[in-house]
Amino acid sequence: MKVLFLCTANSARSVMAEAIMRQFAGNTIEIYSAGTAPTQVEPEARAALQSLNIKTDGLRSKSLDELPDTTFDYVISLCDRARTECQASFQGMNFIAWDFPDPVTSRRADAFKRTAQELSERIRMFLLIIRKSLQQPHLFNTPQDFFKIMADPLRLTMILMLDKHDELCVCDFVDATGMSQPKVSRHLAQLREYGLLIDRKEQRWVHYKLNPSMPDWMRHIIATTAEYNPQLQKDVKDGCI
Repeated sequence: MKVLFLCTANSARSVMAEAIMRQFAGNTIEIYSAGTAPTQVEPEARAALQSLNIKTDGLRSKSLDELPDTTFDYVISLCDRARTECQASFQGMNFIAWDFPDPVTSRRADAFKRTAQELSERIRMFLLIIRKSLQQPHLFNTPQDFFKIMADPLRLTMILMLDKHDELCVCDFVDATGMSQPKVSRHLAQLREYGLLIDRKEQRWVHYKLNPSMPDWMRHIIATTAEYNPQLQKDVKDGCI
């Protein structure tokens, strides 16, 4: 499996993602990064990685022309410019857009370390999804299943609710839809297994949100559907009992 991270300068976000994922994935995945207008690795980016015990040996900015191959299983852009300039060049591949603020232009003193930490969390989650996809069907690789899921009224409603509210508890879905908790939980678990949702547990409740690692085209379809069908985005009460 091959994964490519893209950014304009390949000096911070994408090169940091390359280093982090290479260390987390070991030798199981080939990982690359490149830029549309590469410069050089920011010293602060290298320092942020080292503070998290991420190896930075051999890390450098690279152009797309330097890539040994042009075919990848996943291409992940980390800035809007790279997404706009490169998406057409990777037609037929799983192209994913991750929206991370540029630490180079940030005024925060801890911008690079914060970016490294957030990339680490996102990449750990992404690796879990990749490993699951090798064992079972996955929405990222089977668009027809994505549309089958969107065609179910209850699942569609819950997906659009999450587009509006970011994160919701199982009890929120139960209250809003009037469906039983077992039925709601079963559908949410299926959406999680397919990689469309991620979850976290807090006391006795499970909270769900849309998977930020989903391909850009999937998120666009969800957002467009929500925009033109606001009646499907049910109201939610404040908190769970």
